[in-house]
Amino acid sequence: MAEENEANPSKKRRVIHWNPDAGREEVRRRWTWKRIVVWSVGGFFGLLFAAGLVIRGIKLVMGPDVFRPRVVAAPGEPTVTDANTAFISQAKAEQAFELTSKALRELRRVPADHPAQLEHLIVMEKAFSQGEALLKAHEWGRAFAVFESLNQDVDAFTKNVKIKGEARQSYDAILLKIKDLELARSLAPGRLEAAFEAAGAGRQLLNDGNFTGAKKIFDEGFAELKKAEQALTAHVKESLLEGQRALTKGEKAEAKKAFQAALEKAPGNEAAVQGLKRAENIDRVYALLQQGEKQEKAGQFAEAAESYKKAFALDSFSAAAQEGQSRAARLEQETKFTAAKAAADEALKAKDWNKAIAELQKALKVYPQKAEVQAQLKAARESAHKEAVQKALARAFEYEKAYQWREARDAYNETLQLDPDHGEAKDGYTRVGTVIRALLQYEKYIEAAEQLANKADFQGAIRAFNSAMAVKPSYLVNSDRVQQLHVLLMAQNKPVEVTFKSDGNTWVQITNFRAPQKIDDTTVVKILPGDYEVIGRRRGYRDVTMLLQVRAGSPPPPVTVICSVKSDR
Repeated sequence: MAEENEANPSKKRRVIHWNPDAGREEVRRRWTWKRIVVWSVGGFFGLLFAAGLVIRGIKLVMGPDVFRPRVVAAPGEPTVTDANTAFISQAKAEQAFELTSKALRELRRVPADHPAQLEHLIVMEKAFSQGEALLKAHEWGRAFAVFESLNQDVDAFTKNVKIKGEARQSYDAILLKIKDLELARSLAPGRLEAAFEAAGAGRQLLNDGNFTGAKKIFDEGFAELKKAEQALTAHVKESLLEGQRALTKGEKAEAKKAFQAALEKAPGNEAAVQGLKRAENIDRVYALLQQGEKQEKAGQFAEAAESYKKAFALDSFSAAAQEGQSRAARLEQETKFTAAKAAADEALKAKDWNKAIAELQKALKVYPQKAEVQAQLKAARESAHKEAVQKALARAFEYEKAYQWREARDAYNETLQLDPDHGEAKDGYTRVGTVIRALLQYEKYIEAAEQLANKADFQGAIRAFNSAMAVKPSYLVNSDRVQQLHVLLMAQNKPVEVTFKSDGNTWVQITNFRAPQKIDDTTVVKILPGDYEVIGRRRGYRDVTMLLQVRAGSPPPPVTVICSVKSDR
């Protein structure tokens, strides 16, 4: 009955139990389908909620990517998932972002002047934006992979720009090269045409954006031009060799023809220009070389050297002329050595030291290392030195006896130059020097006395004259000039009476002779001969200045000194 009640719970019936304690014990609840369904659904959602909490905690601890699926790629095939599986960190992804950003900034400065390059640059900008978006979404691994791939694209773009520049330069260069090698067209048939075709094809590839292919085509064109250049070089070289052979034989016409042929294909070629200049005189140079050889065989070394020298002057690039001149000069030097050595031996026997020294020096100029000649030269110099000292000292004594002091000093000095420790020469030099200094001082005083006398400073002239007499050597006699000066000074050494007149109010001063004082009427002043300045001063009046010349034998007229003009001040 209980099961029926449970199966049909909609009917309510009253149940009478026989047990008097019924209703007092706990009623045991039974599992029904409803309860089972409710508990199953609730448990499922409870488990989901608990699992969400657990996963949330794990993500907070280990990162948001901990439960992402891992995809295994084929070996050697990088994918974005590989970066995730490698646990790319945020720092590494941001570092890749910075590097890529910097590289793109540099790349934006490069002008993208070709559609292909512009398209490539737009693709890279889009990829950079994608990587930046991944970086903001904390997709570190995928962002890192994008930036790594973008860096490779940047490198490729940079190389492409470089190749583009090289290709453009190659285009310009190949056109210039074709123009420069125009002279080689007849020497290398078809080469210049092939290079020109390569230039056109490469230009088309440049326009299409195939810079690598253009560079390769241009290189092929340069290879064709290289062959033409080699043919031109070989032609010029052969012409130069033919010209050199003609120069060696003295063939003027053939040499000029060969060098002109070289210049036709290589205008301005230095060797050809030089050879052409040499060819102008090669016939004369060849004749002089032949003449030099004959003279050399005849033992006429000086003449042979001269012939070679003339040839070398006409052709400074002639090796034969240069070698011949050197060889003939060497033989001439050997001849000079033999002659100089023989002359030196004769001079040594005659004790002609100066000639012996000169000849020995000539010999040593030819062979400086000859020990025998060096020993002879040393002995000759010692003998010449001893003789020179004796002669110089004897001359000094003779000059001193004749009162020729400067000559004597020079002779003593010459002796000391030869022998610095020579005692007699030292004493003589000092003695003569003292006399010379006295004479110089004497002349200096006499000249000063004359100058002072000419300026009417007779007292100063007398003092200078007395100083001259004090230093004058005893043997020296006064000249007529000095005696006339002495007579003049004695005559002008006596005071002269000068009459001065004034008004008693004016102060009268004689510069360097008399202090200012008043003169009432007339006064007479004794003044030594000379030129004086007379100054009159009075307060409130202008000064009076006049020149007074006093000479012995001609007294001046009375001097009136009166200040009569009032001052404006």
